[in-house]
Amino acid sequence: SWVQESLVQATYWHDPLDEAVYKKESQFLADINNERKINRTYIENLNRLDKLVLVKFESDSIVQPRETEWFGFYAPGQAKRLQSLEQSDLYIQDRLGLKKMEESGKLVFLSTPGDHLQFAQDWFIEKILQPYLL
Repeated sequence: SWVQESLVQATYWHDPLDEAVYKKESQFLADINNERKINRTYIENLNRLDKLVLVKFESDSIVQPRETEWFGFYAPGQAKRLQSLEQSDLYIQDRLGLKKMEESGKLVFLSTPGDHLQFAQDWFIEKILQPYLL
């Protein structure tokens, strides 16, 4: 808990080997992902978006596993085999409304070469700014 209180990055901690401890001790991620209880406001607010653009950095050295940038994660109970968003309980149970968003064309999955948050300005303008923000 003291690490999560000191470093914002630690609030993204998710122990794939002990889901019960993660859900109990997580100060941010388990809550925002509706893993303890369903907060309808989170679902409603996400579904108000025109698009949710998720960017995966193909050589990310900070976010592990990289698939979490697209809401993927390790299959339950281990830390080797990955599962996609669509294979996760988060999606199957639609705990955040992401399934509904994908079915209505609101989810956008982009990837770019490079490390964490490293992208070319031209890529940002062409892939994000022009299609979704202008």
